[in-house]
Amino acid sequence: MKKIAIGLSITLNFIILSIVIWVWSGSALNLLVSFFSQPKHERWVSQFEVIGVQPGDIVFLGDSITEGGSWDELFPQSKVRNRGIGGDVTTGVLARLNQITDGQPAQIFLMIGTNDVFGGVSNAEIKDNINRIIETVHIASPQTDIFVQSILPRDKRYRDSIELLNSSLETAISGKATWVNLYPLFLDEAGTSIDNLLSNDELHLLGQGYLVWRDAIAHLVNSR
Repeated sequence: MKKIAIGLSITLNFIILSIVIWVWSGSALNLLVSFFSQPKHERWVSQFEVIGVQPGDIVFLGDSITEGGSWDELFPQSKVRNRGIGGDVTTGVLARLNQITDGQPAQIFLMIGTNDVFGGVSNAEIKDNINRIIETVHIASPQTDIFVQSILPRDKRYRDSIELLNSSLETAISGKATWVNLYPLFLDEAGTSIDNLLSNDELHLLGQGYLVWRDAIAHLVNSR
């Protein structure tokens, strides 16, 4: 019986390990993302289609980090629209950008790219896509002020790639949009990853993190 139990335990552990490896393989991960994230993304896009942006609005645009912010409460005196969608990437923002530019907003605060980094998209492609976002806004809604916010720290595995991307983004958008460097405000004391006081999963923000963000951009909101 003991040998059978040991054999079953080894087999079960092997099966669990195989499932974990399969889930985190590229194809399985893409399948899971498509199954769970895509329908959610479509629901948000559909809602934003029928609840349009209006002239004078201030739009917060990005992924789940933006989505998680109660921007209308963080800036109660402003006409704020939250256009963050969890899991979104630079190409996703490009695909739905007309929903924002059609409304001719006063300001756009963009933060996008961390999911691209996680997905292995090259820094050059991320930078090009963000430049395309800026150029598209300039053409479709030329009076809109664009603020490109730096990608925030994650865990230390991403430190070098995010810092390099932020540096290249700052240079790439010079003269086209206003750069807002939030990155150092969210670093831990060692300067290697996001501060645990501001995030509980090394990515998404806690309440204090949103207060840090709000205070950093408060002078820019409604700055016309």
